[in-house]
Amino acid sequence: MKLHGLIKRLEPVTQKLSGRLPLCPWSSIISQLDPRTLAAYPPPLKIEIVSGEGPLRKLRFGDMHDAWFPGDAAITPEMWSEYLAVFWNHPKNAHYYLRHTPVKSGDVCVDCGACEGFFVFQALEAGAAKIICVEPSAIMAQCLTRTFEREIADARVVVRSAALGAINGTARFNFDSLHPFGGSVGRQSGHAETVEVLTLERLLAEMPVPRIDFLKMDIEGAEIQAIEGALAVLKRDHPRLAITTYHRSFDFTALRALLVAAGYRHIKPTGIVEGGDGIYRPVMLHAWE
Repeated sequence: MKLHGLIKRLEPVTQKLSGRLPLCPWSSIISQLDPRTLAAYPPPLKIEIVSGEGPLRKLRFGDMHDAWFPGDAAITPEMWSEYLAVFWNHPKNAHYYLRHTPVKSGDVCVDCGACEGFFVFQALEAGAAKIICVEPSAIMAQCLTRTFEREIADARVVVRSAALGAINGTARFNFDSLHPFGGSVGRQSGHAETVEVLTLERLLAEMPVPRIDFLKMDIEGAEIQAIEGALAVLKRDHPRLAITTYHRSFDFTALRALLVAAGYRHIKPTGIVEGGDGIYRPVMLHAWE
């Protein structure tokens, strides 16, 4: 078993040396060999039902954070993994948004793909002055307004039910409340709904904020289009960025090119994952001016 685990860890190295991973940077490949991750295990699942009200129910994560979810959302290891992806600050968790790009006191943040609001908790705890939550699912936007009712009243949180994209318009959004973490724009299913699509520039024109300081983005493969629609804002404000790049094998390379064009001088990949197609890619991209 140990030998098999070592071979699996060396697999991206051998693929890179053979020329099969031209789009995956060496820094992500080497991170697979970090000795701190060899015997590291995440905290065990700890989710409890606090209360229910109509079609929603409140869940408590790790005795620390209460968040509203659709009443039929399944309590699964995936749900706990989504929570740990935000809060488990360990080298094995390459999805940790604040690894190289911290939220600072007084920041204005945009959470693109806010979903249940775990990152919103994190940004508030770091001292963010305002977080603009962008969430295309109508029921998850409703959950966010319940979870952050007090912060919305204090004007620290704004919830906008829409998707970010390259142009303004509408799109079909695939969402299943049983598994609320994998909603995606453009794919058709029996759970699809029509949602508004905005560029980041158009979104911020609605908001009374002079600039943004931090942009978090995890939108199931639509990151490239959203960054295309955000270029004017990125060139103007150069917010710190934490963007997922694991959905498609070319996401990191394409996003890096767009960010170079926007004037970013520091663009750092973290982690590595195989996407089910045999191709390894970075988990996340962090960027700052």
